[in-house]
Amino acid sequence: MKKHLAILLAVMMVAAMLGACGDTAAAPAAPSQDAAPAAPAEPAPEGDAAPATDGEILIGLSCALTGNFPLAGQRTREGVDLALEEINAGGGVLGKKLVYTIEDDQNTQTTAVNVVTKILTQDVAAVIGPHTSGNAMATNELYKNAQVAFLTGGTSPKLEEAGNPYMFRCRPADTINGQVAAKFAIEKLGATKIGISFNNNDFGTGGRDVIIAYLEEAGVPYVAVGHNAGDKDLTGQIMQLKSENVDCIISWTDDAEVALTARQLYELGVEVPVIASAGVVMDQVLNLLEPEYVEGWYSVTDFVSTSNDQITADFTKKFTDKYGYAPELYAATYYSATYVLADAIERAGSDDPQAVRDALAATEGLTLPEGSYKCDDKGNLLHGCVIAQILDKVPTMVEYVDLNS
Repeated sequence: MKKHLAILLAVMMVAAMLGACGDTAAAPAAPSQDAAPAAPAEPAPEGDAAPATDGEILIGLSCALTGNFPLAGQRTREGVDLALEEINAGGGVLGKKLVYTIEDDQNTQTTAVNVVTKILTQDVAAVIGPHTSGNAMATNELYKNAQVAFLTGGTSPKLEEAGNPYMFRCRPADTINGQVAAKFAIEKLGATKIGISFNNNDFGTGGRDVIIAYLEEAGVPYVAVGHNAGDKDLTGQIMQLKSENVDCIISWTDDAEVALTARQLYELGVEVPVIASAGVVMDQVLNLLEPEYVEGWYSVTDFVSTSNDQITADFTKKFTDKYGYAPELYAATYYSATYVLADAIERAGSDDPQAVRDALAATEGLTLPEGSYKCDDKGNLLHGCVIAQILDKVPTMVEYVDLNS
């Protein structure tokens, strides 16, 4: 069979296959997509029998359950589980129960390659994950050769350049986020000289390049200083920005480094507005910080649970009722991604991976907690973002920028 031959070729591309914690979990069914935006399906009321399902459709899930940020993987899985619970309570997809096989990619590229290879040996209709830009790039060829679609939360503009028709980004690309950050700094914060603190990885440099391009076109001077993932001291970089008298800082880096940046900016007495990438609004970062470190910071993100949008508020309530705490970005992203994928399978009328890929590419008018999903010709599904401000360690909605309208 052509599909299995392609998967075999993908398997041969990796040096070794790592057995990570793989189990198969039950998953709920997906809403069909109407011409008008559709909200997530409600589970069957208590006391009513859920529609019967006959058989199963298998999808894959690659997320970081262990490693440097296991809370991110936990929230990812919780979001997927809630979506599947609702979907299956509503009758599943194509009358079948939607289930997943999960692997722990540990948020490392080597492990991501190994676990995705393992997932692709199974009869999956599509895969959710891995999350980060670097891990998405590391597994890109595996998915392309296997001809199986995957949804990733990676946002680097470099992912578009990969030209993989089987890769779909379920978060707004940094081509959007970086421009929004730079525009907000100039127009709303009145910045006249901007410092850019960035991670020297695919995510950080991708965002940096977008921000710099916008500032140069706007004629606003800037100073860009980089750091590496795993750095423990950013004193030199921060003092450089301070000595250059920047009046606003845009921080584009990963979770651990944004926490370090926040602490050291405070300790070194840098008192200018800060706009950060999405990591700063998440629990795994905020829990590492004292409130004063990030008080008043802004973030360009996809989701804040304090939004008064009705779909977002309904999701936040359901998630909080189920787990006992409010959802954050990872939970909302992959709850929504599960609905996007379930919707594509329903419209495809099949769990054939190629049919599912084609349906994902035709996604339009599906409204979920992070906004309205419409796939463009580069595989970007979500075309809007949230500007949030952190007040007493609570991310608060400032505005939503919708680029679909």
